[in-house]
Amino acid sequence: MQVSVETLNALERRVTVRVPAEKVATEMQGRLQTLSRKVKIDGFRPGKVPLKVVRQLYGQQARFETASELMEQSLTEALTQENLNPLSQPHIEPQRLEEGQDFEYSATFEVMPDIEPTGFETIRVDRPVAEVTEQDIDNMVQTLRWQHVVWNPAERPVRQDDQVCIDFTGQIEGQDFPGNKGENAKFVLNGKSLLRDFEERLIGLSSGAETEFDCVFPEDYHQHLAGKTAHFQIKLHAVEEATLPEVDDAFAEKLDIQGGVANLRESLRGTLQRGLRENARAFIKRQVMRGLLMANQIPLPRALIANEIENLASQMQFPKDLADEQAWQLKLSMFGPHAYQRVALGLLMAELVKRESIQIDAQRVRSVLESLTAEYQDPGEVIASYEQNPQMMEQVQALALEEQVVDWLLERAQVTEKPMTFDEVMHPKPPANPEELPGEPSVPDAAAQAALESPHE
Repeated sequence: MQVSVETLNALERRVTVRVPAEKVATEMQGRLQTLSRKVKIDGFRPGKVPLKVVRQLYGQQARFETASELMEQSLTEALTQENLNPLSQPHIEPQRLEEGQDFEYSATFEVMPDIEPTGFETIRVDRPVAEVTEQDIDNMVQTLRWQHVVWNPAERPVRQDDQVCIDFTGQIEGQDFPGNKGENAKFVLNGKSLLRDFEERLIGLSSGAETEFDCVFPEDYHQHLAGKTAHFQIKLHAVEEATLPEVDDAFAEKLDIQGGVANLRESLRGTLQRGLRENARAFIKRQVMRGLLMANQIPLPRALIANEIENLASQMQFPKDLADEQAWQLKLSMFGPHAYQRVALGLLMAELVKRESIQIDAQRVRSVLESLTAEYQDPGEVIASYEQNPQMMEQVQALALEEQVVDWLLERAQVTEKPMTFDEVMHPKPPANPEELPGEPSVPDAAAQAALESPHE
């Protein structure tokens, strides 16, 4: 058997295998003999059909089965011989199998890229310096009041902070899009549930009103809708106004806080401080990850990106009733860049762990476990349940190892302390220029996007 390997690009390999004619003849003869013992042909006793007759009647089948078996066996041997590990099912291009001739075929597939992480000193990180203020606690109290709101019918036009019940239908250039319609849908006009332009069109309407208008989706909206104009038709069924509970001892008790409003505020302070610490770490981590991506623009196998796109789509409960090509293009638009980021970061961080011999630290695992369970009523009980579940503990260990890699990178990055408010840390805005400011990482190069747009295999 002769094997040759051709490097098509950084990730693709083409293996060409040539099986000697003697091997082909032996396998073909064996296949025909097997068939002769099984086939039933009028005029011949079972198992006594001459090979010449079997060849005439079943030669094509025998060639196909022989070719399939030869490719399966020889490709496995060839990949082992050349120390190659395809990331997905190879695309095989066989020639016609003919007795008396060598049988040749080629297999094309992707392999893992060679990765050498670098550029750690170019990573720039703003470390937030923030604290919880009395105003932050006031805001949290107000949030809790809204969580216990009572809605009452309002016989007047819609105002800000009202709850409306509407039927709506939207189309873009006369076509439906995901989430474009609803009946008796309820929304609170607080700038969080709906697009700002959409909300403003509802202000001032009265129950029973019908209207239609155009609404432009923001540029930072979901990619498949960003910047597009939708035409909406609306029917307003009902308007409700909010009645918020008073902030008193009874309200604190309703939240399972004993000792009145003072203890409620102190409890909220602790909760907000924990949240601030967690979000500050996440804020730093996003910058580190983005910096690592920008410093290492590595080629990625389409197979890995496609798998990650499908994983993300499954997590988001992507509808399954769309046509295959339509569904793939929509998934690509919605999840492609994020899938690229996740695959690239996974490979880069795994390589760092390997190269720098970073070992899981038991104390860090315990810290992550305590952080995950801090908000439970009995954290010790939840920790015990984690420790008794190997699969859950593997997830905790993975988070701990990820934190250790981030710390390793921070030691080599350019870190600057940045005064920030509680709200800025808890609700960071996307960067004005994703190529320069920290934030959610973006696809770093055109080659990556081109890979994403390649046909789904």
